[in-house]
Amino acid sequence: MNFIFSDASALFLMWIFAQAGLHKVQSANGAYYANLIAQYLNLQSYLDHNVQAKSQFKLLAQGIGITEVIIALALVISSTRTMAAMLAIVILISYLLLMAFQIMQGKKNLDCGCMGPAGQINISGSLLLRNIGFSVLALFCFSPGNHFFTSAMVMTIIIALVMILLNLTFEQLIVNAQRLKVLSH
Repeated sequence: MNFIFSDASALFLMWIFAQAGLHKVQSANGAYYANLIAQYLNLQSYLDHNVQAKSQFKLLAQGIGITEVIIALALVISSTRTMAAMLAIVILISYLLLMAFQIMQGKKNLDCGCMGPAGQINISGSLLLRNIGFSVLALFCFSPGNHFFTSAMVMTIIIALVMILLNLTFEQLIVNAQRLKVLSH
């Protein structure tokens, strides 16, 4: 039964990382992610006054995106799953720490960048909890998965799809709560 949760977690995290990575490698999103990275690193004034910095931050965003796509693919390959899960945890915890630092600095209106420019989700404690949850799911990927297609794979896919739907619902609830908060003020 462990292999079902391992495979479902790997499929879910593959979706998360592929989606995040593909947003970052799209050239149309380059300026958005360059600005976002500069804001997270408190280097916005450097970016605003240095033309070369903007292209460097765009390259950094694309490099992060490519890394996320590679992790996504490696999560569903049994021989690379454990290493990919470790890297996924490192990235998720790094994002968590960057968001937590910004929250502690009072920058709660900073976009998380989770779903690209259209995502409209500001950093919050809810996103910190979400990243912890994603990291826990990555731990399930340390268990060996199923190496061939069986009837259990159908259950695995269903569980992964439910996880995706729950994640989308959770993110929409966060967006709605943030919009309601703005409207109530």
